[in-house]
Amino acid sequence: MTTTLVVLAAKMGNKYGGLKQLEGIGPNGETILDYSMYDALKAGFNKVVFVISKYFEEEFKEKVSAKYEGLVEIKYAFQEIESVPEELRNSKRNRLWGSAHAILMVKDLVKEPFGVINATNFYQRESFELLYSHLQETRNTHHNHFLISFRLANALAETGGVTRGICEVNDKGELISIVDRMGVERIGGDPMYLNEYNKWVELDVNSPISMNMWGFTPDIFNSLNQSFDSFIATSGTNLKSDFSIPGFMNEMVQKGLKVKTIKTPAKWMGLVSPDDRIQVILRINDLIRKGIYPSKIFEQTNQSSK
Repeated sequence: MTTTLVVLAAKMGNKYGGLKQLEGIGPNGETILDYSMYDALKAGFNKVVFVISKYFEEEFKEKVSAKYEGLVEIKYAFQEIESVPEELRNSKRNRLWGSAHAILMVKDLVKEPFGVINATNFYQRESFELLYSHLQETRNTHHNHFLISFRLANALAETGGVTRGICEVNDKGELISIVDRMGVERIGGDPMYLNEYNKWVELDVNSPISMNMWGFTPDIFNSLNQSFDSFIATSGTNLKSDFSIPGFMNEMVQKGLKVKTIKTPAKWMGLVSPDDRIQVILRINDLIRKGIYPSKIFEQTNQSSK
C-alpha cells in the first residue's frame, strides 16, 4: 500500500545559482532534509515526490536524492515560472508561483492520499508519525484533508524573526483561517510581531500554527486547478502575486471545506539565520545522544533494509 510524501523543494535553488540551504548540521554533514527523510521512512512512507526546478535538477539528484535511492520510491515534479503561458504573466517575473502551485505540479504522479512538507523545515519524528497514521484513515474517503499544527512556542527561531501562519480553529478542531504574520520573534520572552503601525503585538504562545505539513486526498487537485486558473486570470501579471497554501486553504474553508487540525508536540527548528546553525547542531547532537537518530542515518537505514 503506497503512502506518499510530497516534498516542496523548488525554492532550494534557482536558475542563477546552486542549491541553497544544504548546510550540514549532523556529524557526517547530514542536512535538515536528510533527517526529515529518515523520519518519514521510519514512520512508514514508501514513496516520495520531490517538487524541484529543472534549473537544478542534475545537482539535486546528485547531492540530495541520490542518498535515498534504493530506500524509497522517488519521483520528480517540476515547478517553473514558465508553466504559465507567456501571455498570462509578466515577462519580468522571477519568483515561483507559490506553495499551492507546487502541490498542483504533482497531480499526474499522485493518485493516493499524500502528505506535504517543506524541504527546509525540521518537523521531528512525532509529526511524521501523526501525518502517516492520519493518511491511513483517509483511504477510500474524499475531501478528508488535515493540517499537522505546531504550537507557536515550539516553532520560533532561536534568533531573528520568522513568518508564521497563525491558525484559527473552531471547538471541533477544524480550521477557520490561516493568517501569515511576518517577523514573529520573542520580545522579552513573549512571541510578538510588528503590525502595520510599527507597533509590537503579542501573540498567544499556545496558538496553533501551520508549518506546511498537510495531509490531502487526491480530489484536492481539481480544486487547486480551478483556483490557480482564477488566480492567474486576476493576478498573473502581478510580479509579487503568490498562490500559497494558506491562501488557497482559506479560500476552500470559506467555501465549506472541512479541514482538521492535528496537534503535534514536536519542536520545529530551521536555519533562518547563520546564528541558528550552532543551536541546530547542538540539538541534533542531543537527539543522537538520546538514541533518536544514529550518527550515520542512511548507513544504518541501508543496513536495516537489507
